[in-house]
Amino acid sequence: MHIQTYDQLSEQVALKLIATVKEKPNACLALPTGKTPLGTYQTLTKHFKIDPALDWSKTRCFALDEYLEIKESDSFHTFLIEHLYQKSNIATENTFSPAQVVNYDEVIEQLGGLDLTLLGIGRNGHIAFNEPETCPLSFTHCTWLEKSTLDANRSDFTGKQPDRAITVGIETIMRSRRIILIASGSSKREIVKQAFSGEITRRVPASFLQKHPNLQVLTDFGFSLDTTNSW
Repeated sequence: MHIQTYDQLSEQVALKLIATVKEKPNACLALPTGKTPLGTYQTLTKHFKIDPALDWSKTRCFALDEYLEIKESDSFHTFLIEHLYQKSNIATENTFSPAQVVNYDEVIEQLGGLDLTLLGIGRNGHIAFNEPETCPLSFTHCTWLEKSTLDANRSDFTGKQPDRAITVGIETIMRSRRIILIASGSSKREIVKQAFSGEITRRVPASFLQKHPNLQVLTDFGFSLDTTNSW
């Protein structure tokens, strides 16, 4: 299917997540928050209501990142609860946040490693909250957020906007067996082009994904990339 609209993008990504869970019910998924994946979660909810074979009860879900010193209502954990967890049968004990778990990477490894990581991309090329110049060998860590990231997310807050976060590292992401990056809207066109058609550089953290052997990039503005059959 040729993706032309945001709804088509959301449907395709949701179907890939559903296929992963059906193939491996206890899969470990790393999940983003924000405007771009919202449609995917809404689509997953619709499928869960009508598909009796879709069972999330054993699936483990890992949030990619979380703000520090945040009101609970503004947290990414609350976002995932409201838009996905409580609208499916994902077990509470199978949901994880880097702000609530010590040794996040160790827990991921103990549960078998990430089967699928779903990513968005920031306008400065960040993935999760790995801002420009993040070390590619980084694991879960605390970070200061760049002004461009703060500006892009300012409208999401009812209280004071935090300027620090905890995030999985680039190496955490690269160890995932499969990665799907999604981007929507013309404002992301240029950074996606830089990340996947340009040089691999710490200035654009998403560019390190070019090294992953099982990567799909899906957008609603005509750019796509699939390395799953390239090796």
